Amino acid sequence: MLNKIAMTTIFLFGMAAPALADSSSCYEPIAPAAVDGNTATEDQLKSALKDVKSFIQASDDYQTCLLSDLASQKKKAAQSKDKTPLDPSVEADVNNRIKNNQAEKEKVGAEFNAGVQAYKAKHPQ
Repeated sequence: MLNKIAMTTIFLFGMAAPALADSSSCYEPIAPAAVDGNTATEDQLKSALKDVKSFIQASDDYQTCLLSDLASQKKKAAQSKDKTPLDPSVEADVNNRIKNNQAEKEKVGAEFNAGVQAYKAKHPQ
């Protein structure tokens, strides 16, 4: 009885693993902390800008990786012996990850711009 359960579990995991494995090679970047322009120094603002640019580049790379992996999975599915199409939930998951990451990029950019505006208001030239 336990043997059957173990074999079924292994079989089910084996079926799900290919869909999960490919996109796991793509690492979602961590957003930098927002800078408070009211208290930040010019050097802190410059450092924050570097962090924001690095995050945006890493996010672009992450999204490219997700799309590349999705294309690879679709190609493998189309070339499989049984021609089984890729589970639509895999593509939906990728699209959702990209949408969330894009929203995070926009949030980080808006927070940085707000910090710069606050800094400029505090330090008029």
